[in-house]
Amino acid sequence: MTTRLQYYQLELIEKVKRYHSGEGALDTIIPTFRLIRSSTELSSSPTVYEPMLCVLLQGEKRIYVGNDEFAFKELNMLIVPVMMPVIGKVVKATPDKPYLGFCINIDMHELADLVIDMAQISENKDVHPCCLNIIDTDEELMSVFSRLMSLLENESDIPILLPMLKREMLFRLLQTSIGCQLRQFLLFDTQANRVSKAIELIKERYDESLRVKDLADTANMSESSFYNAFKSVTSMSPLQYQKQIRLNEARRIMLHEGLEAAAASYKVGYESPSQFSREYSRLFGISPVADVSRFRK
Repeated sequence: MTTRLQYYQLELIEKVKRYHSGEGALDTIIPTFRLIRSSTELSSSPTVYEPMLCVLLQGEKRIYVGNDEFAFKELNMLIVPVMMPVIGKVVKATPDKPYLGFCINIDMHELADLVIDMAQISENKDVHPCCLNIIDTDEELMSVFSRLMSLLENESDIPILLPMLKREMLFRLLQTSIGCQLRQFLLFDTQANRVSKAIELIKERYDESLRVKDLADTANMSESSFYNAFKSVTSMSPLQYQKQIRLNEARRIMLHEGLEAAAASYKVGYESPSQFSREYSRLFGISPVADVSRFRK
């Protein structure tokens, strides 16, 4: 007997297949809403996640953040509250049963407004905030996703219905087991909120030589307390985090703007192209020149 959850799963699988017959991520007419598809298992691929929610309908993926490994499986939701450099690897996908899912960006300002409206702003000291969470989806959220996906068939409905559906999605998300964690990134003076402010500074000034002291001052913390808090939330040190942001941005610049490796390295803040090449090869498993050549072919 098909459960309500399975019904939504099958319905959404068919819709993703209908609108996305290619490979990789596909932007849709719904702003920040992307369909994901892969018919083969993929090797490890470094990337940067913006704050977002992803749902996996079929297949399986491994996600690596620092030294931590996460299993992203069928009917799981992936929630990322801050910009995070990660490494992803699709481990279950075939042409007959492809890896399928979808993602939508989370506007943390909208989420903060909703938390205030819900009057649920108490801090839970026992919650350990994490930059990335994976939980099971539920019928209420799958109902929202089904209606959200239906907007692909009714483009004229998007301006009116999308804001309401996104708000309901965020409301349902705050009711899940990670609702308290998400609030930690929004509430003033919590550890997660202080770390998120430092992440914003890195995002704005990733190409500059930032000291841990600069970031700690932004978070209004001592250097040692900030360092430990940052590593607790992101599973990496502040400088490791900045380095991965730089390297991912350099890759984007080379592949999509056509800059050579040396020029891209200077643009993202490296002073030595040779050091850039070594660190790029260590992260992506291939030299910058070879990576660009492979992409162009």
